[in-house]
Amino acid sequence: MKNFPQEMSHASGATLVLDRTRLLLALKQPKERSAVEAFLHGLDLFLEDEADEGMVPGERVNHTRTRYFVQARRPLDDAQLAKIEEAGAALSLDWLGPVYRMAGQRGRRALAAPLPHVAVIKLRQSRDKAAKLPEGLGSKGAAEPMIQEVTEKSRYLNGHRYFQIANVKEINAYQLRERLRQLPNAPIADFQFETMPLLTPTSIAPNDTLFPQQWDMTRIEAGGPGTTGWDITTGIATAVVCVLDEGCDLSHPDLRFSANGINLGTMSGDGSPTGNHGTACAGIVAATYNNGTGVTGVAGDARILPVAFDAWTDVEVANGINYAVANGASVISMSFGWNAWSPAIIDPAIQNAFNNDLVMCVATHNYNGPITYPATNPLVIAVGASDEVDNRKTPLSPDGEPWGSNFGPQISVVSPGVHIPTTDIQGGGGYDTGDYELLFNGTSSATPHVAGLAALIRSVYPTLDNVQVRAHIERTAQKVGAVAYAGTAGYPNGSWNQEMGYGRINVFRALDEADVMIKDSPSDSGAEPFTGGNFWDFSDIVVRINDDNVFMPGDPLQSKNVERGQANYIYVRVTNNGARDARNVTVSTRIIPYVGLQFVYPPDWTAVDATHVSPTGIATSFASVPAGGTAIAKFRIEASQVESLYGWQTNHPWHPCLLAVVNSDNDYAFASAPLTGDPISARLNNLAQRNLTVIDVLAGAGAAFPFIAGNRFNRETRMTLVIDRSRLPHDMPLTLSLDEDGSAFPAIDFENQVDPAPDQGHEHGGDDMGRDCGLVFLHDTRVKTRFGCCCGILTLAKGSHFDCLPQRTLGNVSVEGGDVVLRNGKRYVEIRNAVVKVSMEKEPAVMYPLALRSTIPASAAEGEQFTINVAELNAQGTPVGGAAMVYHVG
Repeated sequence: MKNFPQEMSHASGATLVLDRTRLLLALKQPKERSAVEAFLHGLDLFLEDEADEGMVPGERVNHTRTRYFVQARRPLDDAQLAKIEEAGAALSLDWLGPVYRMAGQRGRRALAAPLPHVAVIKLRQSRDKAAKLPEGLGSKGAAEPMIQEVTEKSRYLNGHRYFQIANVKEINAYQLRERLRQLPNAPIADFQFETMPLLTPTSIAPNDTLFPQQWDMTRIEAGGPGTTGWDITTGIATAVVCVLDEGCDLSHPDLRFSANGINLGTMSGDGSPTGNHGTACAGIVAATYNNGTGVTGVAGDARILPVAFDAWTDVEVANGINYAVANGASVISMSFGWNAWSPAIIDPAIQNAFNNDLVMCVATHNYNGPITYPATNPLVIAVGASDEVDNRKTPLSPDGEPWGSNFGPQISVVSPGVHIPTTDIQGGGGYDTGDYELLFNGTSSATPHVAGLAALIRSVYPTLDNVQVRAHIERTAQKVGAVAYAGTAGYPNGSWNQEMGYGRINVFRALDEADVMIKDSPSDSGAEPFTGGNFWDFSDIVVRINDDNVFMPGDPLQSKNVERGQANYIYVRVTNNGARDARNVTVSTRIIPYVGLQFVYPPDWTAVDATHVSPTGIATSFASVPAGGTAIAKFRIEASQVESLYGWQTNHPWHPCLLAVVNSDNDYAFASAPLTGDPISARLNNLAQRNLTVIDVLAGAGAAFPFIAGNRFNRETRMTLVIDRSRLPHDMPLTLSLDEDGSAFPAIDFENQVDPAPDQGHEHGGDDMGRDCGLVFLHDTRVKTRFGCCCGILTLAKGSHFDCLPQRTLGNVSVEGGDVVLRNGKRYVEIRNAVVKVSMEKEPAVMYPLALRSTIPASAAEGEQFTINVAELNAQGTPVGGAAMVYHVG
C-alpha cells in the first residue's frame, strides 16, 4: 500500500494510523449491495458488517450506492490492491481509498477514510491576479493530473475550495499535498482532506414499535394537561428549521417543508431520504400540529428545510450548515457527531451560521462518554438525552436501552431521548412498516426537541438573537435528576452540572419567561454576571428627602442625600428584561446600618433584626410589568429610623447600605438560581445594592469615611482591599486606618461577634473567643480591693471567670502602591497611587471597622466633589462588594 501514508496528522492534532485490513471502494456508477458482495467474494474480501461487539444499538456502516467499506481477513499489500483494481473493471471501480484509525480511540467509530480524490484547499490571496493551483504537479513521465474545482461545493466552504482529482492512479490527494509542500512559494494557505466516517455519525438507537404515547411532549410541557407551551404558540410557517441529516420523506402527510432542500453529495436535487434518520428527526421538530393524524412536533406549525447527507463527510457537514444559512433557516438540528472530522473545514461554517444569527442544536452522542464534535464547539447548543425518570440516559436507566448519553463540560441542556414517537418514511421503506416510528431513541431524538423549542421562541419573539434564544432555553431548564446543580464559573445562565447541563428543557417556561431585574448601573443590560464596573455606586436604588418621584440614580446629589428629623424615601426601579410580561412582581428592601463591603444572600437580604431593618412599604407589588417595561417601588424611612440608622456622630458621617430584591412568578431563572457565591448581587440581576455616601464638607476640613470589611458569613482567612483615589487631587492626602475602634457604627458589637457557623472548623469563634487566656475561680473567693476612694471586699462565687477581650486585628499586611506607617501606636496605609491594593490576614466570620481619612483642600470651590471608592476582593481576586464616598463642598 505504497501510495497511502502509513501515518497522517489529523486537523485536530491526533495521529491517523493506516488500517491495512480495510479499504473504501468507490464506483463510477451506483451498484446494489448484492452485486458488490458477489464481486468481493471472489477476492476473499467482505463488506464491513453492521454487527460489531460492543456497538451502540442502531449504529450503521456508512455505505452509499457508490462507496462501500470492505474488509480483508489479512493485511493487504500492493499486489492485492493491483488484483482488486484489475478485477474492478467489471464493477465500474473508480478508485480505492485507505482507511485510518484515529490514535488513542477504540472501536469502529475511530475509523475514517480521507478521500484520495479530493483536495480541500485555501489559497493565499494575491493582489494582482486570482489565486490558482501551480501547474505541472504530475510525476515525471506521467500524464498531468486533471484537477478540477467543483464550484457548487466550494461555494459553501467559507474560503476553502473543493478540487477533485480525475486520475487518482497517477497522483492522489496525499501525494498532491506532499508535492505542494515541497514547492517553493506555493500559494497554499491550508490543505485539508475530505473525510468520510466508516460509521454514520448519527446519534440513534431505534427500537420496535410498542410505545403508543408522546410522553416526551407532556414531560417538557409542550402540551398535555394544564397551561403548556402550545397555549402560547405552536410555531409559525416563517420559523424554518434545517434538519441536516439523511433527508426527509417529502410526501409525508404529517410534515411540511419550506423548500425541497438539497442532496449534499451532488449539491443538486432535493432533500429526499438517503436513510431513515432525517424523517424521524423532522417529526420531533415539526410534525404538523392539530391535523387529526399521527404525531405533533414541538413546533408543529413551523417548517422544515430538508438537507440530505450522502457520504457524511466533513465537507458535507460544512456545506449543509452554510446551505441552511443561505436558504432561510433560523435553526439547525444536527443529530450527529464524530471526532475525526476536520474542524478546519466545519468550524468556519459554524462561525458563519452563528454570525448570521442561526441557533445550532447538536447531539452529544450515545457512547456514555465524552461529548463528540461538533457539539464541543462553544457556539452550538450541545444536547444530551434524559430518560423517562428525568435522569441522564445511561445503560442503567429503567428503560433497559443499552446506551448512555455523552456528557461533559460542553453540555448545555438535556431533553427526552428514549421511546419517542415520531414520523417515519411511509410504507415499508423506513424503520417500521407504517408511517410512524414509535420508539425512536438516542440523543438524535433529544436534539430535535431543543431545535423545535428554539423555533417556538423565534416564532413568538422574533427580535431575540441566537444568544438570547439559547439563554431562554438554558435559564428555564428544570433542575431534574439525581446529580446536584451548582453555580459554576463560565456557565452564566444558572446552576449547572456536567451530566444534565442546565437541566431538562421546559417549553412552557422558555416561552413564558420574564426576567425582572434591578440594574446595577445605567449600563447594566441584565447579563449575568454584571461586569460593567462597580455594582454599588449607581444602581437603580435612590434615596429622596421628599416623595417627589425624582429618579436620577446617576447623580449622587439627587439620589443619596438624607435629612434628619423627617421621613425619607427609597425608590427602586424594576426593569422587565424578559420577552414576556412579568406577573405578580414584588420588591423588598433592607437598610443595613453601616457601610459594608460585602453582603451575603439570603441573610442580608431577608433577615429582619437590629442590623437588617425594613423600611415601610408604600408601593411594593405590581400585578404585571410589561416586557421591556419598568415600575418604581417606593418605601418610607421613618424619622426615628433615620435618626438611629445613619451615622450622625461628629467626624463619623456615613449613610447606610441599601439592599433590594425583586421577584416574579415567571422569572424562572431566579427561582432556580444558585443563591450562594460571590459576588451575589452582581451575579444575580434580581439583587442589587446601593452603597454610596454623600457628605457635605467645608474646604480645608478633615474628612473621614468609616466602613466595615468582611462579613459574618465570609469564612476566608485573607482579604484584599482596592482603594481608588483616581478622582482626588494628587496632593490631597488619603490614609487607610487599620485599627479603628468601631465607634462609628454603634449598632455593631465588634467585641462580641458570634460565628454563625461555628461547626465549620473555626476554633476561636463566637462566645469562646479569648477564653483560653481567661482566669477561672475554682472556689468562692473574697478579694480586698479599692474602687475609687472606697476600700472594700469583692466576693466572687465559685465558677466566676475573667475573660480577655478578643484581639481582632488584621495581620500580615502587604501593600501595592502605598506604605504602612505607625502613628500613636496605630497602623495606617498611606494611599499615594491612583489605585492601591492592601492585602491582609483576617479571622473567619469577623467584621472589621476601618476608615479612610483625608483633608479637603483649602482651595476647594463650593459645589466641588471628591470621590473615593473602596472594594473588597475575595481570595480569588473577585470583587465581593464595595462602597463609595462623595465629599461635596458646601
